[in-house]
Amino acid sequence: MKTEKSRLLGAAEVSERLGVCRSKAYKIIQELNSMMESKGYKTIPGRVGSKILEETYFSKEKGCDGNDR
Repeated sequence: MKTEKSRLLGAAEVSERLGVCRSKAYKIIQELNSMMESKGYKTIPGRVGSKILEETYFSKEKGCDGNDR
């Protein structure tokens, strides 16, 4: 049962939100999950929390020019 705003996203949803191919979406999920694990959070392989994805890629606090990496 999917809701409009699921808490956990798979590669298809990440791919759609970021406009990248599915293989890149899997790599992004792995990176975000590694980051979360290093902070002590539990993760599910192949899934990422929508909140962390939004904060990492769409947060205005990190810089509006997109050059925060």
